[in-house]
Amino acid sequence: MNNLLRATATLHVGWSVLILLCSLAAVGCAQPVETIDRTSVDSLQDQIAIAGNYRAEAMVLKEKAAAIAESAVRYEQLFGPQSDWVSGARQLSQYYAVAAQDLERRADAYVEAARTGQPRRR
Repeated sequence: MNNLLRATATLHVGWSVLILLCSLAAVGCAQPVETIDRTSVDSLQDQIAIAGNYRAEAMVLKEKAAAIAESAVRYEQLFGPQSDWVSGARQLSQYYAVAAQDLERRADAYVEAARTGQPRRR
């Protein structure tokens, strides 16, 4: 019986130590994240930050559009111009390009609002 109590106590201590170490690791790895409230346009800095965020997102979408357009060319060589792979890749590339243009327009609107001092409404 004494061995059973000792094993149970060791198990509880082991779990407690494991939970404590995981908690410390999670707290140690956490980094503060700067967030941008896109509905808050109270200051010039907010508007510039929001515009920068939209431009960064637009750049990512432009890169995706270009990569998928390259894939469409490869698919055409592999499967022929009438392949569903080709038409799907072209449509997806076009979608990303249009979405990037929309984000650029939004960024321009925030920059213009910052320039004129008028808050931008979504």
